[in-house]
Amino acid sequence: MTTDDTKLYSQQFDNLNRLVGKRIDEIVFYLDDTDKDFSEVQNSYGKSLYTGIDIKVDNVYFSIGCRFTDFHYGLTISEGRTTEFEFIEEEKSPVIFDTKIIGQTIKSVDIYWMKIPWDGAVGYYPQEFVIKTENDFFLLSSIEINNGEVNTEFTNELLVIENEETAKQLQLGPYGFGDNGRKSFKNFEELNEADKKNWL
Repeated sequence: MTTDDTKLYSQQFDNLNRLVGKRIDEIVFYLDDTDKDFSEVQNSYGKSLYTGIDIKVDNVYFSIGCRFTDFHYGLTISEGRTTEFEFIEEEKSPVIFDTKIIGQTIKSVDIYWMKIPWDGAVGYYPQEFVIKTENDFFLLSSIEINNGEVNTEFTNELLVIENEETAKQLQLGPYGFGDNGRKSFKNFEELNEADKKNWL
């Protein structure tokens, strides 16, 4: 693993851990006037978006979007606004996503990883982030909606799900171990050890 890889992987753990114990002030989507119900792709599972989102905690903004690889596939979290990391079309404007998790304190944040699926590629990428408060569940996945169905992982589309039963139905996050290929690591060191085995 290169120095840049180490920095990128470590950043995911470090920034997500910075959210724990913090109060969620607001969540911002980037949408245009024609988007309905806070979603750019209509579906029955959650909000499907082509750009990242902002989460403001204790007056600090973090952006979560599909920017892990150079092709903008796989999730990443960075301190700052999404406009600092992604090109946002002129027709889009920031819209506050008024959801029940606002005002709550984050109790835990978990990353669910998958192996990079390209031929000859070695390593993992973040497929889902799961944020939990005392009462609620907020999942973000780098996954695509086609014809109303969730069917392609490792994409540049972001799916936001607030219903844990939906995540269970789709086998995302903590419900995606085994056949659905999700992995969980406590920290960067544990992920790095698993990654080394992929090279053997």
